[in-house]
Amino acid sequence: MGVSPVVATGVQPQSNNYKKAKEKLARIHLKVSRQRKDFAVKLAKCVIQSADLIAYEDLQVHNLVKNHKLAKSIGDAAWYQFRCWLEYFGNIYGKVTVAVPPQYTTVDCSSCGRQVKKTLSTRTHKCVCGAQLCRDENAALNILAKSLRTVGHTGIYAWGQNDLCLDLETS
Repeated sequence: MGVSPVVATGVQPQSNNYKKAKEKLARIHLKVSRQRKDFAVKLAKCVIQSADLIAYEDLQVHNLVKNHKLAKSIGDAAWYQFRCWLEYFGNIYGKVTVAVPPQYTTVDCSSCGRQVKKTLSTRTHKCVCGAQLCRDENAALNILAKSLRTVGHTGIYAWGQNDLCLDLETS
């Protein structure tokens, strides 16, 4: 009894059920990616419309996703996509967006400037100057202070000088 050429090469034709399952999975991935984009767009637009200055850490997202424990959560939150839409809407609405270097934003005290070393599990910032607040609040105050120091050096469009919107009036 001879061996058929299909079995000999190890390649089997794909069944219709396999193709249907593959297409169904692709549709699910497309739906999730569209939901992620929609959420990022709506949140970025809301943030831009609610503030005149938006400051955020200039995180290297592609390096953060190398951590296999955090990669799925970071990807699901669409940090990079959110940042892109934030900058885009900032240019559209004429708002200032500032990316601040992330070094020492959680370590430095927002009140006195001293460095207070802490582990990732430590969620409260306590300094010898008497400042005691949430670790994230301390980092937010540091990010705001850094952004206010560097806001004059950013390449952000001035008010009303954005070139991303088309002027609908004809001259």
